[in-house]
Amino acid sequence: MDIKPSEKFRIYINGQEVFVYQCEVASYALFSASNDLEIEIEILFSYEKVKIRPLTKEIQYEIKDNIMKIKSDNPQKLSLEFDDDITNPLFLLINPPVTNKPDPADPGVHYFASGKTYDIGLMELQEDETVYIEERAVVRGAFTAHQADNITIKGRGIIDGSKWHNRDDSERPKMFTPVRCSNVTVEGVTWINGPSWHVVPIACENVLIENINIISVVMTGDGIDVVGSEDVKINNCFMRTNDDCIALKAVSYDDQAGCKNVRDVKVTNCVLWNASCGNALEIGYETRAEVIENIIFEDCDIIRCEYEGHQSGGTFTIHNGDRALIKNVLYRNIRVEDSREKLIDIKILFSKYSNDETRGQVQDIKFQDIKIIDGKLPVSIIRGYNEEHMINDVIIEDLFYKGEKITNANQAKMVVELANNINFV
Repeated sequence: MDIKPSEKFRIYINGQEVFVYQCEVASYALFSASNDLEIEIEILFSYEKVKIRPLTKEIQYEIKDNIMKIKSDNPQKLSLEFDDDITNPLFLLINPPVTNKPDPADPGVHYFASGKTYDIGLMELQEDETVYIEERAVVRGAFTAHQADNITIKGRGIIDGSKWHNRDDSERPKMFTPVRCSNVTVEGVTWINGPSWHVVPIACENVLIENINIISVVMTGDGIDVVGSEDVKINNCFMRTNDDCIALKAVSYDDQAGCKNVRDVKVTNCVLWNASCGNALEIGYETRAEVIENIIFEDCDIIRCEYEGHQSGGTFTIHNGDRALIKNVLYRNIRVEDSREKLIDIKILFSKYSNDETRGQVQDIKFQDIKIIDGKLPVSIIRGYNEEHMINDVIIEDLFYKGEKITNANQAKMVVELANNINFV
């Protein structure tokens, strides 16, 4: 089964037609450029209005005879929505050009050429191996690695996981699972329709995840799950996921990996759409380690965080369901456009995902320069577990709702229980 072309859009870049893909939740176009682009989009259905997110990009456009014209002077990730219909968006995913393309003849390279579809099943990478997927190549399969250092998956092609959708949960692989690996790089590829979590470094060190796109359909279709790993950088990624966009967890994967601490994780310059399950930026629920610390979420656009109606559905969430001490977490310079259920949701709790008998701690959390620029202001919740396991020392500095600064918990529609030193500045 080949990936289908979109029946809703045609796109031309500087006069040349580019392929527009179609999946269950969106149409999307992938192309690479570093300079000025003239983008023409032929819209093959009737509509009255269009909104281009992130809104802070302030993308200018012209429309005549159902042809939309956009100019772009740099690589960026955009979502075009028509008549406020979130079921029919167009994603323009403009990548920077490839650098350091590997030699296909290198014995350490798995090279997938443009214009072809490959069915690889589950491929295990060995130390010093590289997967390179050219633009317009589609790889149906998943990747794993165990104690394999210096591994890379890169390119501008697509990795498609839809072949596993009809399998039992136990037979649904995660799309990329390096376990106990060092120096892991994932760059440039687009992950589509994974049957479970997509990019999942477990007990790894020195991980770079940059300029990838993830579009998921299934429940539990998390984007990036950092599990028991240290020194992880996530930059310039686009995600539309039907569960957590980015989640940090500490959970045992196997007897060798064990439950490792999570440290020194930095997420920057990402565009995130959290659909009907999970959260946008999550720490938890599985926190079975001694510490989760030194976490930065910075300069991101949360273009949607949809309503879930269960325990989750939050934009900024810390759900400490086990024994960990979670501390020194910073959310800085983040724009929020459509948060429907909870804005801030920090809890120490016993959940269905909990395993430890002992509850943990949460302390030293800072929100700085957070702007809700569209949609409603949802509620926030900060709630400890009991007097021995409380939320301590949360600073909320320069939180704005549609230009108005929020200066206290009542104005923020925030419930605070079993917590100390929750300060608005």
